[in-house]
Amino acid sequence: MKPNKIERVKTHLAPYDFRSKINSLDLTDLDEEKRFYLKNYGIYNIKLTPEKFMLRIRIAGGRITQHTLQYITMLAKRYDLELLITARAQLELHGLHAKNVLAVWKLLEKENITTLQTLTDNFRNIVTDPYDGAEESSRIETFPLVTQMQDLFLDRQEWMGRLPRKFNTAICGTQKSSMHFFSNDLFFALAKKDEKLGFNLYLGGKNSEVAQDADVFVTAQNVPFMFEAVGRTYMKYGLRGTRSKNRLFHLLEETGVEAFVEHLAEFYPEEIMKKGELLIEKETSAAYKRLKDGTYGYCYQSRFGKLSVDALIELLEYAKKEALEIRIGPDQNLYLLGLKERNAPFKTIQGASNVTACAGSHYCALSLWDIKSDISYLPLEKIDRYNIQVGFSGCLKGCGRHHHVDIGLVGLRTNSFGETQKAARVYLGGEYSKGVSPARLIFTAVPLVHLKRVIEVIIEEFEASKESDFESFCRKYLNPLSSGFVMLWFLSKLYLKEEIILEQVSEEKLYQKLRQQPDLPIFEEDEKYLKSSNVMRHALWDDPIHTS
Repeated sequence: MKPNKIERVKTHLAPYDFRSKINSLDLTDLDEEKRFYLKNYGIYNIKLTPEKFMLRIRIAGGRITQHTLQYITMLAKRYDLELLITARAQLELHGLHAKNVLAVWKLLEKENITTLQTLTDNFRNIVTDPYDGAEESSRIETFPLVTQMQDLFLDRQEWMGRLPRKFNTAICGTQKSSMHFFSNDLFFALAKKDEKLGFNLYLGGKNSEVAQDADVFVTAQNVPFMFEAVGRTYMKYGLRGTRSKNRLFHLLEETGVEAFVEHLAEFYPEEIMKKGELLIEKETSAAYKRLKDGTYGYCYQSRFGKLSVDALIELLEYAKKEALEIRIGPDQNLYLLGLKERNAPFKTIQGASNVTACAGSHYCALSLWDIKSDISYLPLEKIDRYNIQVGFSGCLKGCGRHHHVDIGLVGLRTNSFGETQKAARVYLGGEYSKGVSPARLIFTAVPLVHLKRVIEVIIEEFEASKESDFESFCRKYLNPLSSGFVMLWFLSKLYLKEEIILEQVSEEKLYQKLRQQPDLPIFEEDEKYLKSSNVMRHALWDDPIHTS
């Protein structure tokens, strides 16, 4: 297979060796090649918005010192920048331009705050539970393992920018966690084998796929060796043709997981053991959590990933006064550890613990929506009440992890219902907490102005089911049905305005139940119920003034 253009660029000049050229660059005139090299140093710029720059800061395991956060906050204030938390527990500085981005980058480096390898074909920030080692059900503290794994590749010539594609890694040694990690290329999940604690290995996850069970158990002390073995196997055997097909998922799709595990033996110095018993349990998110030492942890909510500089200054003053530890979660929130009581002087932001949002069009030219503002169109009160996990992406790249939540949304624009307007794809049915399956596309386009009501109807069906959580509701009621029928069912509830309730019966019986409704549009030949669905969609959502 012919190597893609970026692979050919890497052979011309190693990304590690590009550092000496950065100071002499004309940042107002960058081509694709230079943009690729800069991404290896955490400096982001794209052709669509050449005047804008962003710096992404690596925060290993989400653990950040007060000094580091204070310094980053000071830079944001000095240069009038905006701060975002990513879904990999990192920080991004937005609002930079050609005249100041390198100055800020050098100031960060001087303080040993690294932006290295946070973008493009690298091992991205390694994530874990924000209460790692501190929460009562934490069985293995993983942060020392995270730092050992990071030391293997960070600022090393053989690894910088040399992977076939980006590579996401997670490790969780906390038994009861509200975080979910099966969307990672590599996930070490807490497990037990022969009464010994360690991790089961999962491989090949990405934004649209769950990681596969590799049937491998790894002891804690061997995690860094296994991490390196996986990386070297991917480096040697990974696909390097079309870039959209170069993730680990695509290699496993071509070779199979068993063949990949066999290749691991070339680089793994220990015997490869069969998997143990998976110990991870799903837990709902909470504002406060009791810790092992008798103190409490507190989830300080960002505004869907956005952090106010003034609010951060207030937070830092409080953390310093109370001697609190600060951590960043992959849920785009900050965590304060060490509270003596279940009390913190900060306001709750509705939906902030349940909605993961991409950067949105205000910060990313690839997004079609200003996601962080348009979250207000969601029924946040009900989302909070039932602890429903929502992932909101501004494009199909999926930075909002819309396939790995209860309700996934992707922003788009459509003229299907009149003039071009904002709309969203709607995904349901993800069984994400144990890595069973990603969410399925149900609605291809719901106009933004109607999105709240559609989600409310879906949640009302969940309420009627009496299930303990939304994931369980999907597993029992929605996932046995075809995606076309699920769309038909919810459209029927909107269109007919009747109290028809899902039952755990076959799709055929449910369809017969719908057909008994006198006003339902019925077509004898209706593949995947599309004709009936289209009649109802247009009746519900067409703009009578602007529809041709």
